Amino acid sequence: MFTYAIGDIHGCNRTFEKLLEQLPLQDGDALVLLGDLIDRGPDSKGVIDTVFRLRKQGYPVTCLRGNHEQLLLNSLLDPDKMELWLFNGGFQTLESFGVKQLLGIPERYLNFFQAMPHWFETQDYLCVHAGLNFSRPNPLDEQYSLLWIRRWYDEIDYNWLGKRMVLHGHTPVELETIQTQLTNLPANQYLNLDNGCAYALRQHDRPDLGRLVAFCLETRELFHQKCVD
Repeated sequence: MFTYAIGDIHGCNRTFEKLLEQLPLQDGDALVLLGDLIDRGPDSKGVIDTVFRLRKQGYPVTCLRGNHEQLLLNSLLDPDKMELWLFNGGFQTLESFGVKQLLGIPERYLNFFQAMPHWFETQDYLCVHAGLNFSRPNPLDEQYSLLWIRRWYDEIDYNWLGKRMVLHGHTPVELETIQTQLTNLPANQYLNLDNGCAYALRQHDRPDLGRLVAFCLETRELFHQKCVD
């Protein structure tokens, strides 16, 4: 059985489905989605529906909470925070559900967001959305950094981390950087799987972004799919 970790999807469901076609999924294989399933792309609802379909087919799918899911949840609790979420891609998420208000999203989906864990661990890997604050006695206790932190590689406490390798997303990096990190994974023990899939949907000056990336935890093989949304 194999486990595949996938970086930030950001509402790009067609790309997500194309990437899944590349993966040699078999019965018993599992998926870990590293957060930011929603916002910016055109079909956040479709991404969640694909997760529901995979689970119905018997695949264990763990969906970590990203900062974008947290922005949505913050808006549920405090309407004053709605503007920040909408500015960061929430409008596209509402459009994918065909609603104009957050509470118009069906309860099944809101429950899905609320149930998202902040991290996932196997014997060899620690999966988070953004990274870890190693200044804390237990970095897994600080949820803010799990969702938002950047530039944390130089602070890694390898005594705490042990032999585990950290898989994360959140900060888009070039495919070449991901491949270099994979080469150095045994020594550095971190791998960023965010190639900025949703960047393909807007004008930008970073031509090596715009793919959705997957990584097989057991074989350490990378898969990537250019955005087709």
